Amino acid sequence: MGALVASICGGLGIGSLLGIGFGIAALVQIKRRPQKGRGLAISALVISGLTLVVTIAVIIGAFINEARDSAAGIEDVDVAELKAGDCIGDVSESSAISDLPTMPCSQPHMAEVYHVFTFPSGSYPGSTAVVTESEERCSAAFEPYSTTQNEDMDIYYLYPRNVLDWQRDRGVTCIAVDPTETRTTSLVK
Repeated sequence: MGALVASICGGLGIGSLLGIGFGIAALVQIKRRPQKGRGLAISALVISGLTLVVTIAVIIGAFINEARDSAAGIEDVDVAELKAGDCIGDVSESSAISDLPTMPCSQPHMAEVYHVFTFPSGSYPGSTAVVTESEERCSAAFEPYSTTQNEDMDIYYLYPRNVLDWQRDRGVTCIAVDPTETRTTSLVK
């Protein structure tokens, strides 16, 4: 019974190994002494084996995706390290973004960082003031790029949303997003 519990409750990794170990131990004990529970021990081995196979497949898949992205020049970059000219593969609206997938601008991408600035030192001026100034400065910085081919682009900005964000990083990152198509050229360069 312990083997089945370990295989079900143990989850991925060590639980699967424990389930296999307990299952084998139970089968050996049942063979030596006539006891009930053979079906439970076999069930534990099957569940643990399948869980272990799925775990290995997920890990291998993650390594393959990482290697493919690395070979293509795609890497997740902390938003505090983004700079003008960084092209971004995918942007989705969220209240908290910590990193974004950057890539060479010659590859299909949805967005590009076109301006970065930092608020001066001091206490947090409040969300409304930060949003208003971020929007104004990002809009003004986009003016040189507002040609007919860029007129449908959306402007996003990443900014410090609260006092804790402000204490870590007072930077604002302005991002132009093309909602209609992916691009293979740089907006800034």
